[in-house]
Amino acid sequence: MKFGHDMHRVVRVSDAEWAPYFMQYKLLKKCIKQIRAEPSSPPVPPRAADEEAGEKATMAKSAPEVAFFRALRFELQKSAQFFRQAELVLEVRRERVREALRQLQDEDRLGLLEDAPDRALRACVTYYRDLLLLENYAIMNYCGFSKILKKHDKQTGFTTRTQFMRVCVAPQPFTRYPRLMEMIREAEDLYRDIAAASDRIRGTRSVDPPPLSPSSSSQQLSTLGGVGAPETDALDAILNLREAASRIREGEEDPDAAAAAAAPPAAAPCPAFAGPAADLERLHKTTSPPPKRART
Repeated sequence: MKFGHDMHRVVRVSDAEWAPYFMQYKLLKKCIKQIRAEPSSPPVPPRAADEEAGEKATMAKSAPEVAFFRALRFELQKSAQFFRQAELVLEVRRERVREALRQLQDEDRLGLLEDAPDRALRACVTYYRDLLLLENYAIMNYCGFSKILKKHDKQTGFTTRTQFMRVCVAPQPFTRYPRLMEMIREAEDLYRDIAAASDRIRGTRSVDPPPLSPSSSSQQLSTLGGVGAPETDALDAILNLREAASRIREGEEDPDAAAAAAAPPAAAPCPAFAGPAADLERLHKTTSPPPKRART
């Protein structure tokens, strides 16, 4: 199954407002086709160490190459910014779910809504769903940058993927996201505590509630009041996609990039594309937008 199809599936189950912020894999593929169509950009044979400077000079002179990496950097910045903002929104929602649990545990604060337990359960499941969707967003965008660079290098003969992933992609927040994973684990605990508080309010004590975790199923969750078929069916689809996305990520993982992501962020800016250190500043300037001309 092609990666573009997998990306499309994840976009479809995500919030419609998220769609513009996924990396535009199809657009970048079109940029690569334009590189191939340029007569002055023939494939480059495998390089020797002393040929690196010539390879970079060739790329800097190619307008389609410059356009591709400019678009790539734009998509990278867009994806990173959206992930940060979405994570902050989910932190606000976490506090709301916590407050719902506090109210269920405090008898003096009950009575506003008779279906408060059901509402709290639905809120927790919806919150957990969106946490998983953001994790899928992170995985698919990381894989998208890796795969599009792999396709670029295969079609052009250049070697850019390893360094771009290590220098530019690895430091981004959607590459490693411990705060998001912490929220996912906490949501599972919140769900269990809300289910227990709901049993107490209803005056019942059922068996332990089914776990809210990647092993949950719609049949298990539907045994709880307030969690209906739309929520459970959506969660099933997301969990299936999560498993598939994780397998794709494992195939794209680069040990050097993983080490770079775990290390403190580098002070140097992301280069226009991978290349020898001596060329990075020149190439970055080469791909900068031209200055605007003054009107006469």
